[in-house]
Amino acid sequence: MRFLKKYYKLIGTIVTVIALVFVVKKIVTMDVDWSMFASGRLIAMITGCVLIQTAVILFMSMPWVRFVRILSGTNIPMKDALPVYTKSNLMKYVPGNVFQYVGRNQLAADLHISHVDVACATVLDIVCSMLTPLLLIVVLMGKNMLELIRTYRNNFLIVLGVGVAVLLLLFLVLRWKFREPLKRYFEKYRKLLNRKNIPRILVVFLLYLSQYIISTAMYGTAAYLLFDVPAAQMGLFLGTYLFSWIIGFITPGAPGGIGIREAVMVLMCGSFMSTETIMLYAVTMRIISTLGDVVAFLVGLICEQIWKRKA
Repeated sequence: MRFLKKYYKLIGTIVTVIALVFVVKKIVTMDVDWSMFASGRLIAMITGCVLIQTAVILFMSMPWVRFVRILSGTNIPMKDALPVYTKSNLMKYVPGNVFQYVGRNQLAADLHISHVDVACATVLDIVCSMLTPLLLIVVLMGKNMLELIRTYRNNFLIVLGVGVAVLLLLFLVLRWKFREPLKRYFEKYRKLLNRKNIPRILVVFLLYLSQYIISTAMYGTAAYLLFDVPAAQMGLFLGTYLFSWIIGFITPGAPGGIGIREAVMVLMCGSFMSTETIMLYAVTMRIISTLGDVVAFLVGLICEQIWKRKA
């Protein structure tokens, strides 16, 4: 167990350093005219949004930890989970888009709990992180969402088909190689889905909803104060931005010359915003997101050192 813990920490440290290199590379190679950000008002707004984004990332660790607690039946302390979450969150900048999820299993090595429980909690976290913004999109966009679904239905169908095929193949392989352990975990999780745990699961869902409401409010404030998005179009704008995030998340690659998120934004918001403004908004949000990830990582690192000294 000690060897496994040291192994995970070593691999985690190496991947974290690589992630920091890619973060710096991303910022340096961004095709941005930095003189556009010379405005004191814009810098102040970006600073405020980075602080909010940092708080949101720290807050995002809570529902994931609650899923781990429910599935493992163990009271996981936040002092152990938060540093793991913020560190693994930074790993999403490493090409492959899987290290941020694999990195969370360091928690299993640190606390000697089941890796399967942590992995299943991460899967539930991903599912909830997709479903919650979809609910907000329906509320914000209403009938306009149908146009987006028609336009990007192929993206969803391809991802859905590939996802179902991968899950089916994974299930068959696991059933073939690990029938008995799989049966035990199935029985274990089935027993956990009882009336006692329904309120706990509801609390987790409310945490996801709160997280996306806060993020959406931040997007809207920046759009209204800095980019003059009409209040009457704010629902469409915010719904489109959330939808563009989902499309960007599930779509490998992007069309040449313009990012997939920007393409979605131009399609839906081009009637009341110029392409240049949309591009500037998207770049600004990416800068805020990247800096928020880095600051959250540093906060997690500092908290980890403080908690170690108090132990």
